[in-house]
Amino acid sequence: MDLGEYLAAARAKHWEWRLHDCTAFPAIWAGLADALPTYADEAEAEAMLHEAGGLVPLWDRAAEGRADEVALTELEPGDVGVIELMGVDARAVECGAIWTGRRWAFVPATGGIAAVSAPTVLKAWRPRCLRP
Repeated sequence: MDLGEYLAAARAKHWEWRLHDCTAFPAIWAGLADALPTYADEAEAEAMLHEAGGLVPLWDRAAEGRADEVALTELEPGDVGVIELMGVDARAVECGAIWTGRRWAFVPATGGIAAVSAPTVLKAWRPRCLRP
């Protein structure tokens, strides 16, 4: 499956913890999902993030041996990252995303996918293996 097919398939999906959420969407694409702790709901996801110290440290651990950190000036389509978006309560929210070559694609709380062109990018990785 190429990136375009993966993004197209994601458009029709509803939000589902661990299967189609702001962490699972890029993690599945990058082959990192099985390296993340399991969680079944928002409370478990929040506890996982708290224990890890945030999404970036969580992804750093999941990426070990599977993906390499990439400079933001050297991004290629299919790279994954943690971006910062403004939440509904006007607070910054960390979110996993996939670089499309022009925008960062992510899963909003309503499901499907959305894209943003110039978020704050906290860190990015290039997966070593081909995606789904």
